[in-house]
Amino acid sequence: MVNRVTGWGVWLVLWGMLGAPMQAWAGPPGVITQQSQTAHYILVLQIGPEEKMYSKAEAAKLHPASGEVMVSGAMAAMPMAGMSMDTRHLELHVLSRATRRVVTDARCRITVAGMSAGKNDAVPVGTMYGVAAGPADWHYGNNVQMPAGSYTITAVVNGEGATFHVTVH
Repeated sequence: MVNRVTGWGVWLVLWGMLGAPMQAWAGPPGVITQQSQTAHYILVLQIGPEEKMYSKAEAAKLHPASGEVMVSGAMAAMPMAGMSMDTRHLELHVLSRATRRVVTDARCRITVAGMSAGKNDAVPVGTMYGVAAGPADWHYGNNVQMPAGSYTITAVVNGEGATFHVTVH
């Protein structure tokens, strides 16, 4: 999750445009943030608390202060009452290595492999941005079920792959 109140998504873009080293960037407290590079892209993975999703029409009508505006794709199915509430928001920011600008037309596949449970799930990738930050916070991902544990997350952007290893508490 990108912190919508302080505009971390906007700072991420500005940081990259200023040529600052991406490994020095850290996300908001309590949010898992990792970065990787492929031949053409800088990828920043963030995992944070579940986010409320809005269509563009809903966001225009309701004027929410937080959450995500879905540009394409659909919100992932949420657990039924009484099931695990280990829902987290997984997002992948994609920036061009050449221009340091946000890539808004990437074809992304994201897979989450639970190392302890042996599960391997494709994330239904939506395109979205944070309500407060706007399109500068453009990213790909969705809300996903991720109970505490270790995971390997594979992201493939326009055929170029990166792997992230995370532990969720």
